[in-house]
Amino acid sequence: MDIHNIPSNVTVYRVPDGEETAIGVLFGWLSWIGNGVVILLLTKQRKSLEPQDFLTLNLAVSDASIAIFGYSRGILEVFDVLRDDGYLIKTFWTCKVDGFLILLFGLISINTLTAISVIRYIKGCQPQHAHHVNKRNICLVIAAVWLCSLFWAGAPLLGWGSYRAHGYGTCEIDWTQALYSVPVKLYVISIFFFNFFVPLFVIVFTYVSIIRTVNSSHKSSRGGDISERQRKIERSITRVSLILCAAFLLAWSPYAVISMWSAWGYQIPPLNSILASLFAKSASFYNPFIYIGMSSKFRKDLQGLFYCLRPTSAHRHTPPVLARAGDVHLDVDGFKEDEPVDHNASENVQEGKTESSPESESQRRPSPESSKSVSPHGLMRKLSDSGRL
Repeated sequence: MDIHNIPSNVTVYRVPDGEETAIGVLFGWLSWIGNGVVILLLTKQRKSLEPQDFLTLNLAVSDASIAIFGYSRGILEVFDVLRDDGYLIKTFWTCKVDGFLILLFGLISINTLTAISVIRYIKGCQPQHAHHVNKRNICLVIAAVWLCSLFWAGAPLLGWGSYRAHGYGTCEIDWTQALYSVPVKLYVISIFFFNFFVPLFVIVFTYVSIIRTVNSSHKSSRGGDISERQRKIERSITRVSLILCAAFLLAWSPYAVISMWSAWGYQIPPLNSILASLFAKSASFYNPFIYIGMSSKFRKDLQGLFYCLRPTSAHRHTPPVLARAGDVHLDVDGFKEDEPVDHNASENVQEGKTESSPESESQRRPSPESSKSVSPHGLMRKLSDSGRL
């Protein structure tokens, strides 16, 4: 490992080889399995994906990449798995390349999580702007996420900052160089401001706003009389919002604090440094489990995937119930919900005998105000049914 030119106040600690391998294999496989399932589900359902689902796909790709590049080089370097005397990691997969890839996909994950929170906020709290959430704009958002992440991860390769081995199988930004260089200190301050504090503020603001909107819709309903189903939706939305905020803080706050300590010259306890890095990388495997566990659409897609993988003979004996007689699939502003059909009403409709009165036409025609206001039940449905996010 290249551990030269490290200030004396920075302690370099090395995880024992066996523990390093166990951690890498465990986190790597958890991330590959979870994100692989998400990627497989979304690609199989690509024809029915909503625009915001592409953000989830982008998050799964970046998280899986963190698992691939976050541990593999360290294992190759320690154990010489390829039996090439370190030729690969010395010539192609160098410390700079490894640090660049880890930082790139880490920033992509952070910025994608931020974009997802904004989309959920628009869908639930600003429904009059929901028409802007389309495939074209989502693709532009994803492109912006990649370009911004490429800028911050590529800057050290061009001399604004630097990468170095940190002594336990990974390569990261050399935060300690901020002590000796004003440009590097500016880079450190900038990357933390734009890629941690701004996303943190946006994520907390959006999810707190969603919780407040749900609570206010509860209070604005007639006498607070809402159904038990709506109460469950309200509790579910609040729980998901709190979990997503807590997950972001748990993953990235320790790493941000430790890195800033190092940049400002404080001595870092070895165990703290290792745990902070592991917490940051752990987001790559628990993100997919959060979304699969919290999204009913993901769970339905997962059940459908397992059904498709069953033997053909089993398919013939236990066909899935795709739709019930008497059910209709409603699509309200892009948010779908199954509702029962009123068969009594359908008996009054005869072919060629129905006429629409001016009053009924005016009732069916949405008013300008209706696009700006949402009923409490409709608001909860939008918040709980915004794609597979």
